Amino acid sequence: MKELFQILSKYNAKTNTEMVGILEKLTAEQIAADARSFFGSILGLLNHILVVDVMWLKRFCSQFPELAMIKPKLPEFQMKGWKEIIWPSLAVLKPIRLGVDEAIQQACELLSEKQYDSVMEYKSWDGKDMKKTAWLVFLHLFNHQTHHRGQISLILDQMAIDNDYSGIVNKF
Repeated sequence: MKELFQILSKYNAKTNTEMVGILEKLTAEQIAADARSFFGSILGLLNHILVVDVMWLKRFCSQFPELAMIKPKLPEFQMKGWKEIIWPSLAVLKPIRLGVDEAIQQACELLSEKQYDSVMEYKSWDGKDMKKTAWLVFLHLFNHQTHHRGQISLILDQMAIDNDYSGIVNKF
C-alpha cells in the first residue's frame, strides 16, 4: 500500500503542477467565469479541491503523531460553505496548492505500511462520527482530486484549450 500511495502522491503533485501551468495561460476572468458546474468556475473547483485536501491532511495529522510536523505548514481558513472562494485568484492559490501537494507526499512517505491498514476515527463535515481504514481515506483523497480535475479538463475542452495532464503511465 505504501508504495502505491507514494506513487499516487507524486502523480498528484505532477498533475496539479501541469494543470496549473495550463491555467496560468488563461485570464483571471476565464478562470473565474461561471462554467455552470457545481462549484461554478475553474477557480471554484480549485478552491474546493484545496479545501478538502487540507481538511483530510488535518485529520491525518490528528490521527498519526508522525504527521504532526505537517500541520503547521497547512493553511488556516474559516469556511462558511462548500462553494466559498477562499483563495481569490490562481496567483494566490498556486503556492498553497504546491505546499499542500508537498504535504500530501510527505504524509505518504512518513506513514508505515502498517499504518495504512489502521482505522481512522474522525468527524465528518456534518459532525458524524466516522471510522475508516487509512488506505481507503487516502484513496478517497486522490480520487476526489481526479474527479474534480476531470471537471476542469471538461471546462478547458469546452474552451478549446489543450489539457492532456492526467495520464499516470506517462509520468513514471
